[in-house]
Amino acid sequence: MSATETLKDAATYAALRTKLAWLTHKVHAHAQTVTTLASDVNDAAEQMLDASETMKALAVDDQTTSEFTDAALTMTDVKDAAGAYTSAADSAAAAAADAKTTTESDHGGIADAVGSSPVDMAEATFYTQP
Repeated sequence: MSATETLKDAATYAALRTKLAWLTHKVHAHAQTVTTLASDVNDAAEQMLDASETMKALAVDDQTTSEFTDAALTMTDVKDAAGAYTSAADSAAAAAADAKTTTESDHGGIADAVGSSPVDMAEATFYTQP
């Protein structure tokens, strides 16, 4: 289910608040997963570089040691891309949190008034301004 599909379901104020909180949580969770994977990839890259240096010291052929070095550099690029993804995910989560805060500040008073009213709300057309 995409975030857009999820937000389309939010037909009420309470549902929208819930969906935005869920979206913020999901984005943070995905960013944390990527950060963890980036750390693992970085560790592997360092081990590949160490292996390459060890092979060079043992006079292993240049082609083999170069393959290890190239793999380590590729892994470092992956780690850097993961960092960029995490930064973008943090921005997306902040935007979702801001949207939730704006929704609450713009509509929270209305929701509180409706919730505490002794009578049920009329249909929305009743409240339409000409």
